Amino acid sequence: MNQKLFTQIRNEWRINLWLCIELLVVSVLVWYIVDYMYVSYKVHSEPLGFDVEHCYLIDYGSFKEGDPLYVERSAEELTDDMFKLADRLRMRPEVEAVAYSANAYPYNGSNSGADIQIDSMKAEGYVIKRMVEPDFFKVFRYSGVNGQTPEELAKLLTGNDILISDNILGLENPDVDARSLIGHGFREGYDEPGTFGYRIAGVLNTVKYNDFMQGQMNRSYMMLLPLGWYSGQLELTVRVRDNMDRDFAENIMKDAESSLRVGNLYIRKVRSFDEIRQNQLAGQIRGLKMMMIGMGFLLFNIFLGLLGTFWFRTQQRVPDLAIRMVNGATRTDIFRLLMGEGLLLLTIITPLALLIDVNLAHAEISTWYWANGFFSWGRVLLCAAVAWLLLAVMIVAGIAIPARRAMHITPATALRDE
Repeated sequence: MNQKLFTQIRNEWRINLWLCIELLVVSVLVWYIVDYMYVSYKVHSEPLGFDVEHCYLIDYGSFKEGDPLYVERSAEELTDDMFKLADRLRMRPEVEAVAYSANAYPYNGSNSGADIQIDSMKAEGYVIKRMVEPDFFKVFRYSGVNGQTPEELAKLLTGNDILISDNILGLENPDVDARSLIGHGFREGYDEPGTFGYRIAGVLNTVKYNDFMQGQMNRSYMMLLPLGWYSGQLELTVRVRDNMDRDFAENIMKDAESSLRVGNLYIRKVRSFDEIRQNQLAGQIRGLKMMMIGMGFLLFNIFLGLLGTFWFRTQQRVPDLAIRMVNGATRTDIFRLLMGEGLLLLTIITPLALLIDVNLAHAEISTWYWANGFFSWGRVLLCAAVAWLLLAVMIVAGIAIPARRAMHITPATALRDE
């Protein structure tokens, strides 16, 4: 059968040449689509490094001078009021953890960052800086690379001891294990050259900026929130115990005017992180959906093109198939011959398509992925195999229907029509 297939393809080389060119172009295009979908899936499926379920953002304000409810407060008294507000939230039976922070909570559109240096190694570009209270780890359930719990991480964040993400040097120094940096000096880019004012006390699992972010925006370090910052506007986040957050926001607002007003501080609004996440990701989700719809539409058009090509090709060969049946070929033989030709043509052009795929990836025309850039052999081969499988399904569908019709035409009828 294999010898017959090669002979048949060689005898019709002119028609098959154009068909191979079409398959080559389509194969490369499908590979690009598969590669994009592969990277999108990998990025989205990576662990977030945090958990926002049952978490809320407490939006609080402060009465200003001239307001009827304003009371004169010093900076020290305002700091005490901030601690009292957090303590009153902690005393509520449904509340598990409370923490203040600055530019730190997940799905936050406001960020701080800096170039950083650890010994002689640098991380150039934007590294997210999060200033937090120790209980922040409990609110969002961070974890350490050595299996530390949020409670254990909270104990490490003291004074000038900081925590870094395990990928903080990954882009510039991929061979460095972040755990080997524990105990080393840490310097922010705007510190005095040669000084290392902080010490690395622990390493966090990667904390993603959001579900779809990759690269340097997922690098971060955590330091203790300075006492002097409590007289300003901070973020106040709360984790509610599992199965106890029903009507939590409404209950907080009911008590906002009584037990939860401290000095000039008052609660304006309570927002769940489900809402915050949805609002921040809405544009990215919409863009991703549009891209997927566009690529799906393109794949559908490719399918229709291949279906039409192989349908027309099979219909043209009905007289030839009739002659084969007159000479003793069974319907199964005819079906296997037609399927074999289509799949063999696809297989023949696959090495050339793979060569083009590799060159496109090296030219950085494929989709960038932080783990391996634009190219890795495993990724290229996997996406090429999936592309081959998709095209094979399209070819089989394009051949099967007209082939079955052709097989059921009697040889006499086919030859008379010819």
